[in-house]
Amino acid sequence: MDTKPIELRKKRVSGNRAKAELKAILYIVPFLIPFALFYLWPVLRGAWISLHVWNIQGMQRYVALDNYKRIFENSDFYNYLWNSFYFVLICAPTVLVLGLILALIINQRIWLRTLIRSVYFLPYVLSVSVISFIWLKLFDPKNGPVNGLLGLLGLPQDINWLTDHRFVWWAITIATDWWTVGFVMVLFLAGLQEIPQDHYEAATIDGAGTWSKFWHITIPGLSRVMKIQIFYQVISCLKLFGQVQIMTGGGPGDSTNTMIRYIYVTGFKKDMFGLASAQSIVFCVIMLLIAVIQFKLTDRKD
Repeated sequence: MDTKPIELRKKRVSGNRAKAELKAILYIVPFLIPFALFYLWPVLRGAWISLHVWNIQGMQRYVALDNYKRIFENSDFYNYLWNSFYFVLICAPTVLVLGLILALIINQRIWLRTLIRSVYFLPYVLSVSVISFIWLKLFDPKNGPVNGLLGLLGLPQDINWLTDHRFVWWAITIATDWWTVGFVMVLFLAGLQEIPQDHYEAATIDGAGTWSKFWHITIPGLSRVMKIQIFYQVISCLKLFGQVQIMTGGGPGDSTNTMIRYIYVTGFKKDMFGLASAQSIVFCVIMLLIAVIQFKLTDRKD
């Protein structure tokens, strides 16, 4: 039996596959070049710097893992890491709940629905600096509208929102929630509009109430969107910096110092770029572990 046609066919298939793979690689190259220049190279460079004593003048000496040892021997690391996680615990749930409530309201056929949605989303397009300066004025203890409103309601109006450790985290949370709730709302709204309406109609025919439909139809229908929202909000809250830097400067005391500000102060205020790079690597690893745990906990076959 002549096997040459079969071999030629195999070579042709193999050649076509190689061309297809090469074409795929060529399509990816425009993305890989900026990725390597602006993401991969800075990470590798930072890892190299973290192994040295490094200041504004450049490399001083190689110290291997000494910078990493200094991180875990310093109690400030654990305090600031806890501050970052504490902000996650109070900010992520509140913005998710508020975003879901707003999405449920706007998803109804209410008057000026598009305008209301735009108004709530508008703050998200502003920069963190603008948001922080706005709330810095709003929380002014003497002339701020927040204390003025509390006075009109008959509540204490002498609250030092940004210098009292009892209120400072809630002030930062309020500012952050106001800034980001529009984005959360839009994602939840998109998820709500993907839930088939006939599910609600069938539940109504079966006699299900509003609360029952919410728990058994709305929440399961938003499960995928909820996973994305939780993941994004946890990572975003861990990266808190701008609000703290502008509104409190890490105060009162060190009560609002976070890991990102800790890294910033170490590098740009104390001129210890080697140690700051090591702190960045450690914090990056922590966030990667959190991301992996989140994916494992929420991973299931649909």
